[in-house]
Amino acid sequence: RIKRLESLKIIEGYTVNVNPKAIGIHELFFIEITLERHDDEMLENFSEALADIPEVVEAHLVTGDYDYLVKVAVKDAEHYERFLRKKLYSIKGIRHTRSTFALRPLKSANTADLMLIE
Repeated sequence: RIKRLESLKIIEGYTVNVNPKAIGIHELFFIEITLERHDDEMLENFSEALADIPEVVEAHLVTGDYDYLVKVAVKDAEHYERFLRKKLYSIKGIRHTRSTFALRPLKSANTADLMLIE
């Protein structure tokens, strides 16, 4: 069955789940980001810049009041401040950001859980 799911591209690969605290990552932030412009060049440049930042663990282009929702994993608040000043804010084209600090995880699903959705 697994080989069939792989051949149908339902299974795209395999991952390892790492305990973030075991490697010194204690804080999780979500950042809403609005860009100055929405042309193809701006979106592509911003996406490429985010992909090169190790603290960015997820990034989604979204609809609504902002353009991107970005999930960032850091050691502590000082690390987050450095991330903002030295990495995120150095990306050209950001108009506005808003950060939210995660208190604790309630649910974290991997993509295999999607197969349970009807």
